[in-house]
Amino acid sequence: MEKFTYQAPIENSVIIPRRPKINDYEMLDEQGETVFLIRRRKHRSFARIIHEIPRDGLPYCYQVLSAKGEPLYTIDCAFPGIRYKLTEHLSSQIVPIIKRRVGVIDKIYSFRLDNHDYVFEKDWKSAGHLECDNTHVATVWMPPKTDVSFKDAFLKGKFEDDKFVIDSTTKENASLAAVLFHTFYYYGA
Repeated sequence: MEKFTYQAPIENSVIIPRRPKINDYEMLDEQGETVFLIRRRKHRSFARIIHEIPRDGLPYCYQVLSAKGEPLYTIDCAFPGIRYKLTEHLSSQIVPIIKRRVGVIDKIYSFRLDNHDYVFEKDWKSAGHLECDNTHVATVWMPPKTDVSFKDAFLKGKFEDDKFVIDSTTKENASLAAVLFHTFYYYGA
């Protein structure tokens, strides 16, 4: 398995002071070279208004781009929290992402892309797992932070970005797993 990483700024807390908005997260391979970009985009105008009312669902739409800036995958929704869709830009395929509940709280997301069945789910350790045709192809997880305490960081005004690690069979599966994890589990949609 290949290993990839990317970082995203902590922005969800009301306690944390506002920082400049970063819309592109670089996904790096083991040699530290950028292989993909994860781009955060705002919803279309009507969906943005709907999102502000209930504060539920996706706060942003996400897109995976090649290192040269060409779009590969985009996740979007008609309204925040419902009717997710995945666009695969190389073949111009748009497929629905089906959300199903498993147990009381857990959710899994499935879709069919290029005649392959994909399933994405989170385990009890909060790692996201991507399967393709019942074969495990990628895992995304956040390593625990071990630096300074939240109180010390707050007083100094320095907060560590969230780091994400992806173990994957291919870089394409890594990019797909990263955008699914960031969309569905990082924000808890």
